[in-house]
Amino acid sequence: MKEKEVNLTSSQKIENKLNSFIGKHAKLIVAIFVAIVVVVIAVAVALTVIQSSTEEKFDALVALEDQYSSLALMSSDDEGYQADVDSFKASAEALIASSSLEKYPGAKTQLMLADLAFDSGDYQNAADLYRAVADAQSGTYLAELAVMNEAAAYDSMGDSAKALELYNYVFDTFGTDSAYAPKALFNAGRIYEATGETDLAKAAFEQLTGLYLVTDNGMASEYARLAQAHLISMN
Repeated sequence: MKEKEVNLTSSQKIENKLNSFIGKHAKLIVAIFVAIVVVVIAVAVALTVIQSSTEEKFDALVALEDQYSSLALMSSDDEGYQADVDSFKASAEALIASSSLEKYPGAKTQLMLADLAFDSGDYQNAADLYRAVADAQSGTYLAELAVMNEAAAYDSMGDSAKALELYNYVFDTFGTDSAYAPKALFNAGRIYEATGETDLAKAAFEQLTGLYLVTDNGMASEYARLAQAHLISMN
């Protein structure tokens, strides 16, 4: 009985001390509580704003893709074509500025600008735009695509050395599992063949057929078949 009374008294002492502490520091406790609530609200608002901004950028990207598709169906001689191009470029540059090339909407938009330059024959500008995406998107599939297109731009300019360097870079850096590896290896072989480096060309084509003529899914790469045809004609 006495032990129960002692326990009860101890509980009361603790309760009294707690009530005393709360009474003395009520303003501080309220201030801390209010500060926590403010932080929680601020974080929630920030997350909402970020999500909203991200959604807006992706919506803007979709709209630009629609514009680009429309431009692809037009001829440069069509009435209003240049005005549509200028409008597209202005919107694209605005999205890139707000998103940056490190983010998907900005990088994808820059690739469209690069493609537009490539299609118009402005290969150096296209190459520079592709390069910026490759640098900003290092380690992503967009980087692989950008480097391949950069190589194609230099190929179109007749700069075989630079194109070859980039095609080899794609194969050596992104590996045999890259979706662009067969095409990169074939183009490297094609350039070797065109520049008279027959042994290197054969080596590239043989490597291509060895890797991709028979694949795990049983489907041969179209570039492996082209390489096989080149090997036959070279023998």
